[in-house]
Amino acid sequence: MPDEPDPPRKLYGFKPRAFAAANAPRPSAPPPASAPLPDPGIVRVHGARIDVHDLHRAAATGQPLRAAPPSPARENDVHAILRANLDVAEAAGLNQVTIDPRHRTPHQRRVRRCWILLLAVNVPLGALAWKTSHPMTQASAYFFAFAVAGIALLTARLVWETFFLNTD
Repeated sequence: MPDEPDPPRKLYGFKPRAFAAANAPRPSAPPPASAPLPDPGIVRVHGARIDVHDLHRAAATGQPLRAAPPSPARENDVHAILRANLDVAEAAGLNQVTIDPRHRTPHQRRVRRCWILLLAVNVPLGALAWKTSHPMTQASAYFFAFAVAGIALLTARLVWETFFLNTD
């Protein structure tokens, strides 16, 4: 049986570099005379390089470094709408904000809760530890150790939750 002939070679090439224009370009109209010229960027005054000494010398003269202050933005429709919205809000009293003197931030509430719990639990546990340590017996040593461990555990946990655990 004869071998099948080899398929013709495929030639690969690069895509064309230019895009095909679907629409013909419009002729551009010259900008109106009142339109501001585009910013030319940094313009070199002379061909010499400047260094820090030149900048210091220019700053020491006390003259403004810019030729003229920037022109303010021209008023347009958006400014008028925003001004009307501000007038309506002022008339309705929406911009008159008073701060509630009883307002507490979540951090302040957590600190207050921490102090209340520390006093509510550590004072009785401390009293128990003091009471059981005078006179110290083997049975009272257990109560003393448990009271001190409870104080340490609660204090460490509350300090961690209040000041180091970021829950806000």
